[in-house]
Amino acid sequence: MSLRAWLLTPRGTDPLPDPAALPRLLGEGVPVWLDLTLPDVPDLGPLRACLPGHPLNWEDAGKPGQRPKLEDHGDHLFLIVRSLDTREKRLARQLQTLQVACFLTPRLLVTIRSGPLEVLDQVAARFASGQSPVPPGPDAVLHGLLDGIVDAFAPHLEQWELEVERLDQEALRDPRTPVLERILSIRKLMVRLRRLAAGQADLVLHLAKGREGMVQPEVRPYFQDVHDHLMNVLEGADSLRDSVTIAVDIYLNSVNNRLNEIMKILTVMSSIMLPLGLVTGVFGMNFLRMPGLQHPAGFWWTLAGMGLLTAGLLLAFRRYRLL
Repeated sequence: MSLRAWLLTPRGTDPLPDPAALPRLLGEGVPVWLDLTLPDVPDLGPLRACLPGHPLNWEDAGKPGQRPKLEDHGDHLFLIVRSLDTREKRLARQLQTLQVACFLTPRLLVTIRSGPLEVLDQVAARFASGQSPVPPGPDAVLHGLLDGIVDAFAPHLEQWELEVERLDQEALRDPRTPVLERILSIRKLMVRLRRLAAGQADLVLHLAKGREGMVQPEVRPYFQDVHDHLMNVLEGADSLRDSVTIAVDIYLNSVNNRLNEIMKILTVMSSIMLPLGLVTGVFGMNFLRMPGLQHPAGFWWTLAGMGLLTAGLLLAFRRYRLL
């Protein structure tokens, strides 16, 4: 098992080296933070009886792919949040998420994650060093986790903004199909991001309002700050979605402009070839007697006339800015 536990003391967090002591500590009401991974859930054994939570909640916590939610069961809260997988560096896959399920009581926080989570180690280190702005407690640790999860969205939003700006320029310069595909993929990411942030904003707002005995009054403003950050993420996602819509319009206008340029060139070429075709058609008629048909220089005079006609048409097109 990869189970980890910390004692929450006024000085900070102290790692618990012996998980076998957890049932005794939980029975004594010692504040504890217990961290698990999905494979640990079926192997909890007798420890499971000491932990809060309905069997259905534990079933949800042990299955990845759950949506963000919060359930109030009176003596504890059960919530699921999703964090960006910061190990994934490719821009197209930066909305790969990890699931974090939490059981919160006044004296216990249980976190169950679907993969490695950098913010969890950062929160543990911050509390261990005494750098947390709030006194250690299960609700304070939960705030630290949610704050880190939400703050991880900001760098990705900045990268997406830069990517959309680059695609705007590329759509103007060289509007090809891969550019449109990339623009549409970012729009899908923004829809998913907004849905993800909106679901988590509701549950954080519930924590910010707090419930007597579950969230300390001094911690509630910090949850409100996390909610404000989530609202900024929502606004950023909406702004990016509008930018992507503008990028699609730029791409379509660029394609139409290029098509118009091609049609203009073809029209000019047709306008030039039409009188030349008329001349060659006249002299190609099968009459025995035609003026100049038997002249030794008739062919060359005809070519010269056709050349002058072409030059005149080109000058006329240039004058009226058709070329």
